[in-house]
Amino acid sequence: MQKRVIKKMVVGSSIVFGSAIVFLIFVYRPWAVNWGATYDEINRSMPGDEIVQNPTFNATRALTIKAKPEEIWPWILQIGYKKAGFYCYDWFDNDGIPSAERIIPEYQNLKVGDLIPLSAVMYVEVTELNPNQSMLWVFPEGSGPWTNSTWAWDLYQKDAQHTRLLTRLRVQTDSIISRIMLDFFEIVMMRKSMLGIKRRAERMAESSEPVVSDSSHGA
Repeated sequence: MQKRVIKKMVVGSSIVFGSAIVFLIFVYRPWAVNWGATYDEINRSMPGDEIVQNPTFNATRALTIKAKPEEIWPWILQIGYKKAGFYCYDWFDNDGIPSAERIIPEYQNLKVGDLIPLSAVMYVEVTELNPNQSMLWVFPEGSGPWTNSTWAWDLYQKDAQHTRLLTRLRVQTDSIISRIMLDFFEIVMMRKSMLGIKRRAERMAESSEPVVSDSSHGA
């Protein structure tokens, strides 16, 4: 009797485990790597596609923002560790400093060649920048498992009031841990960041708030 019970428990656990793996690979991961993006957006070219030829991680995310590109662009320009933050989980990625709720003028002069801090020890280089349209960040040599990676931002206007925001992250890494983290957990941060941009841009567009400095990075 005891052996029969143990056998049933083993079979049941195997079924649960197998179902979880199937769900993660065939349902969760496709949703995570292409959250919000249409088929055409997933397949459209974006800056940096030619740099990482055979990415082990290739994620395109998108959402619609009720604002014009020029009302969204400033929020992207000022992203960075201990700059405007990442509009994400500040306790995790910005040393607890609240992400900016206003446009910060001193961070609006970004240009090609500038370095954007992602943490206390990691940077990306701006290698392409088309105002109100697109920007490409490239991870430099020495970025560990991120060395061969690009991060692109793209804006295109759907109509007079709505703009699509796209991001594409392409990574080529042999690190199994990095691949697991990217495949199943990176979407948590990226989704939060994009929704943070959406909320801020829509609020400003609706209220016609002027561009003002925000030394406190708070409300």
